Amino acid sequence: MLRIIENRKILCAAALITGLLFMAACATTAQQASPKDAKMKVTRITPQDAYPQVTTGQALLVCAYANEKTCSTIMLEGAISLQAFESRLAGLKKDQPIIFYCA
Repeated sequence: MLRIIENRKILCAAALITGLLFMAACATTAQQASPKDAKMKVTRITPQDAYPQVTTGQALLVCAYANEKTCSTIMLEGAISLQAFESRLAGLKKDQPIIFYCA
């Protein structure tokens, strides 16, 4: 019985350490991906604020799921998939407002 309890403690500790390492790797990758001098402004907006921007063509609405199947099940009117966004990325203006969403 004592051996089972020790094994559970080891497994819990290993899972915790793995999770922490994963979180640290993600944070490091995000920091390394953006240049220090890049200015990026991310603002949260409400659906009520997003709707008129999307319907008038001022902003681009993007479903943020990489999985096309997931994206197709929650696709909002006027939205494009992440893959479609990536294919249009080179042609977008630098000041183009882009609204990403996920459910």
